[in-house]
Amino acid sequence: MERKTKKERRRCKKEAEEVGFVDENIQILDIPIHILFDIMLKLPAVSLIRCSSVCYKFKSIIFDPSFQQSYLIKAPLSFVVLSDNLRLTSIDSQFHTLNPNISNHSSSCIAIQPSLDSKPCNPTSSTTSTASTAATPTIHHHHHHHHHQQQSRNNRTNRFVTFHIHRHVDLINSSNGLLCLRASNCRTPSRSLYYICNPLLGEALTVPLAPSPADQNLYFSAFGFDPKKKHFKILQLVFKSDQMVAELYQSDSGSRTWSLIPDAPSTRPMVNSSFDPSLNGALHWLTEDASICSFDLNNNKFKSVPPPSHFDDEYVSRISTISVGVLKGCLCLCYVIEGARLETWVMSKYGEKESWSKAFSIEIKSYCGLSPQDKHRPIGFNTSGEMWVTADSDSRSFTKCLVSFNPETGVFRNIEIGGAASNIQATPQVLSYFSIKKMVNIRHSKLQLQTLRSAKNHALGFDFLLMGNFR
Repeated sequence: MERKTKKERRRCKKEAEEVGFVDENIQILDIPIHILFDIMLKLPAVSLIRCSSVCYKFKSIIFDPSFQQSYLIKAPLSFVVLSDNLRLTSIDSQFHTLNPNISNHSSSCIAIQPSLDSKPCNPTSSTTSTASTAATPTIHHHHHHHHHQQQSRNNRTNRFVTFHIHRHVDLINSSNGLLCLRASNCRTPSRSLYYICNPLLGEALTVPLAPSPADQNLYFSAFGFDPKKKHFKILQLVFKSDQMVAELYQSDSGSRTWSLIPDAPSTRPMVNSSFDPSLNGALHWLTEDASICSFDLNNNKFKSVPPPSHFDDEYVSRISTISVGVLKGCLCLCYVIEGARLETWVMSKYGEKESWSKAFSIEIKSYCGLSPQDKHRPIGFNTSGEMWVTADSDSRSFTKCLVSFNPETGVFRNIEIGGAASNIQATPQVLSYFSIKKMVNIRHSKLQLQTLRSAKNHALGFDFLLMGNFR
């Protein structure tokens, strides 16, 4: 039997306490592997990184391929937020869902300032409301009520990662724990530069230059990863010579060049029409006539997805804002009808027109005190089905905010993101402890992996800051 040191036992006990397992008569290493397997699936990625260095038994579970596959399926979603001050922050979207008894004196989520000595934001800027009640104040992660101090210490799990980026980038989307960013190339402004990142590990993979720039002619771009084949693809839809052109990069092609894909949909994609595009091995977006299009990552074919049966021309003409995404593993549509109500429809059986059904609707006039003329764009749904949206701030002029909505309780929350921002980009992501070099066949792809350090100046220009007090 493996010999356990005092240090190992202490660390094992600490990890066990964090998932609610405390029994002084049983050592955690005595627990059967299949039970440890289930326990560890509930841990955040940062805790798994720590567990892997505790003992061989933990490490063998964490890096077992079946565990890694299960973790990506069951792990809670975070939301990666990129603000105009070039700070990228991953927010634990499950914080207030997992802690429903937290009072108005505690945070609905956690966001971290860019440095250790940053000042907390004004507590009165966060609000919680429902359709039938007035907004009530909440505050961020500094807790003041002594009744909640112990609970705050336990709940303040610090599931976040934040770092600065020294150049302007656009947040594209996430797939299987990897994040895709796009920047303008300084040396060749006429071509876009993409990066595939694991921000938790400080890794970045530079993709060969795209053929077209990120200008007004670039209507859609998305990233998808296939864990079975260990390769990823990036799709760009660009308007050139009076037609839509599809440009594709494939990491498994063995080439450092992009290729043109024939038979691209002729109708232009709707701008910002996809908030979580990757599902069922395909990328999804909407065209200007509200048709749902998909790109199969396996065979590089374009397909159409049937919309809800009530989507005739007359109904679509009454829709002001529409986007496609993913809700609890199903394709969904979110749209504003007649400027007054946001509806969410879900396709429970992928590809079957009859399986569309309404998930919920929201009267915009009761939307956290925001007026109907405010622009609302969903950025995604967390694991429990709460919808997160960006909106114009009701407390600061010319600034954006994040709002979450719980369809079951009807509760809205204004999410504090660590300061005012005139522009916000955000996308759902599963924080991953898997190294890119284990996920992608880098040698075959002729790609170069960087491990980002704050003391070095890399092409992407990260100042990576991984706070040391993760749970």
